[in-house]
Amino acid sequence: MTRLPPLWMILALALLVALIYWPSAAVYNKEWLNFASITFTHGWLVVAVCLALVLRSRGEIAAAPVEPRPWVLVALGGSILAWLVCYRASIQGLHITLFPAIFWLAVTAALGLPVGRLLAFPVVFFYFAVPSVALLGSLLQALTVYVLHGLLWLTGPSASISGDIIRIPNGSFLIEEGCSGLHFMIVGLAVAALHGELRRDPWRIRAAQLALMGLLALLANWVRVYIIIEAGYLTNMQSYLVRVSHYWFGWGVFAVALIGFFGLAALLGLPPLPEPPHYSAVHTAARGPAVSPAALVSTVLLLAGLPALSSGLRALQPPPDLQAEAGLAARPPWSPVPADSRSSWLPTFPGADQQQRLAYQDGAGHMVEVFRVAYRNQHQGAKLIGMGTTLVGTRLHSRSEGVIDTVGEGFRESEVVDRAGARSLIWSRYETAGRDFVSPFAAQLWYGINATVSNPPAALIAYHAPCGAEANCEEARRVLRGFVASTMR
Repeated sequence: MTRLPPLWMILALALLVALIYWPSAAVYNKEWLNFASITFTHGWLVVAVCLALVLRSRGEIAAAPVEPRPWVLVALGGSILAWLVCYRASIQGLHITLFPAIFWLAVTAALGLPVGRLLAFPVVFFYFAVPSVALLGSLLQALTVYVLHGLLWLTGPSASISGDIIRIPNGSFLIEEGCSGLHFMIVGLAVAALHGELRRDPWRIRAAQLALMGLLALLANWVRVYIIIEAGYLTNMQSYLVRVSHYWFGWGVFAVALIGFFGLAALLGLPPLPEPPHYSAVHTAARGPAVSPAALVSTVLLLAGLPALSSGLRALQPPPDLQAEAGLAARPPWSPVPADSRSSWLPTFPGADQQQRLAYQDGAGHMVEVFRVAYRNQHQGAKLIGMGTTLVGTRLHSRSEGVIDTVGEGFRESEVVDRAGARSLIWSRYETAGRDFVSPFAAQLWYGINATVSNPPAALIAYHAPCGAEANCEEARRVLRGFVASTMR
């Protein structure tokens, strides 16, 4: 056993995790400095609060006994493998969510479960700065539209809602995701959580504080949007809040909600602040708890070894071959014809290593367009599923989606309509690491699993056929079934 200052060990492990799992740390830094969307610009402040909370508990950390648990190492290894899969699959929302958990498990494995308990709140508090929380934005956005519809129905002016657009007699308002109040909600909950931690409140009272702050954050955002709409109506859309910016106005309303929180929190029966813990002279004089070298070495080996092993195995594999595969060539009665450059079907896949587009026609005049896209190595900004990627394109609008089985193969079917109202069907499937998928997430996950040890190819093949004048597009389905059957070897 050896003695090392625990705070320095925690800092060293934090730096080691940040360096090895830098893709997640890079996402954090990018979003925390993104002053265009500003939703997570409080990130570095959250980091500073987490550091202060750890320093606040330094006496308890120094006094905590070291109790290595084998199951923590198992959990750490599982979390690292899950991170590698999500990273290779470019599932950014998941790998950045796993990052704090990896750090906490690393500290717990090296210093023991008692220290892990003391770091639990700072690590959980860090999640207020994790960008994956943005997934709540669409839910809050829909809730805002719903509530505003009811408020305007009660008070006027008369309003109609189409999707996220609220139309009043003299103008319209687009309730964007930035109007969801997500930033207010995150900051408000962070303040409530910190308030309870600093007072060392019981968990029952902390839960009540979070619920109260969540409700006040929602109300503040709804009041903000409601006032802006009313100001637009009363000034014929000439109000400063409508013409220029309502960002700081929103924070002003939220400040009132914060004041209300601290006033109402007293009604929850908060106990007096407890006395800070006292430590014996032995504890305060000690340099730190006795640390197990085996636990520390095992932790570091897991943190660095698994990613290194993954990279080494991938380096041994040759780059994937992206030659054309089955599904592009069709047998008679189908024959190739020049692709229509005026087609409204324009799939977009940024960074693709290969794109192929063909068209076929049979003796009856039925037309099928074929599109195939492939990637040698998927990563953020260049993958089959992600922002900026669209199979439907910008000239078509999706009406419905489903899964259809035909000639022993499954396809994802999308019914689409163009600007002239003409309907058509798109059949598609993913080809990932030797398997076919109709689920985007399953294809992405399978790619990530295989990409941890190899360099699997990833492709998508799609077929497009017009529905004509049919109401149910059944003729287009029959045409696609026949065409797919003709491509099978």
